[in-house]
Amino acid sequence: MVARVRNLFSKKVGLGMGAIIVLVAGIALFISRSGDATQPMRFSHKAHLKDAKCKACHADYEKQAAAGMPRLEHCVDCHDGTQSKGAEDVKEEEKLAHYAEKQEEIRWVRLYRIPDHSLFSHRLHVVRGRLECKTCHGPIEASETAPRRPVQAISMDWCMSCHKERHVTNDCNTCHR
Repeated sequence: MVARVRNLFSKKVGLGMGAIIVLVAGIALFISRSGDATQPMRFSHKAHLKDAKCKACHADYEKQAAAGMPRLEHCVDCHDGTQSKGAEDVKEEEKLAHYAEKQEEIRWVRLYRIPDHSLFSHRLHVVRGRLECKTCHGPIEASETAPRRPVQAISMDWCMSCHKERHVTNDCNTCHR
């Protein structure tokens, strides 16, 4: 009888532990899913591209693998005081002034992630491949706010179809370490 109770108890504990593990894994998967990112500031590519080129904010996109995120120094090169007239825009410039006063970098949320086993170079795609930003980032030049999610999910199939369309090699060693 005691053995039967122990066996029943251990089965229930085992099931309970299994359920907890599944629940924790489900929560972790839910949290890590690709969803809306909250950017620290609203940023209008449309407004900025009236007076600036892409490299004013993404200084390395023609020179390095990573395009780089806008650094505070890039913002304050142009922004000195309040230039906007709209109340919402003034609030955003006040945020920028706060960052500048503290000399604190703006913590933009990175949206596009390339797996560690893959190689991607903005320089190769933009300079050598002559691709426009919108090929991967959609009509970013028309956006009124900082993007909250990737426009295009980056996958091997998507990259390979682009390479095939442009008659670029799909040899594994081209993109994988």
